[in-house]
Amino acid sequence: MIFVTVGTAHFDPLIEKMDQLVGDGLIKEKVVAQIGRGSYIPSHFKYFRFIRSLMKAYDKAELIISTGGAGTTIECVKRGLRLVVIENTTLMEGHQSQLIGEMARRGHLVWCSDIDKLLDCIKTARSSEFKPFVSDPATMHKRIIKLILNNRV
Repeated sequence: MIFVTVGTAHFDPLIEKMDQLVGDGLIKEKVVAQIGRGSYIPSHFKYFRFIRSLMKAYDKAELIISTGGAGTTIECVKRGLRLVVIENTTLMEGHQSQLIGEMARRGHLVWCSDIDKLLDCIKTARSSEFKPFVSDPATMHKRIIKLILNNRV
């Protein structure tokens, strides 16, 4: 199953593109989408607007397609899930690109920079291995202690 999520916002171009790919028979497997506040209603796959947690959908999906929100991106890369991200530039122009770019560079996801290449990105993700993202160790507490100790009279 492919799970598509747009988060709490909307991204009709992604939902429309997936609907076209399924309708044209280019994607044959089951697709389920979380369409948020979008106005486009898909006709070739099941959808819902919102749900309390996407974890069950992630667990059932072979592949996740997301719009690059930080929450979904981090949840998926920490679990090493197959993730294709297409930046939702209709929100705040370019605010997602830094996170998506870094995660793609590290090999945690496939960044689809052109919605017309979504099918190719899906194929790339299916043949890729993704390792879970591991956060860098916390160091702020050490800096605070050093600052406190250095400022003693």
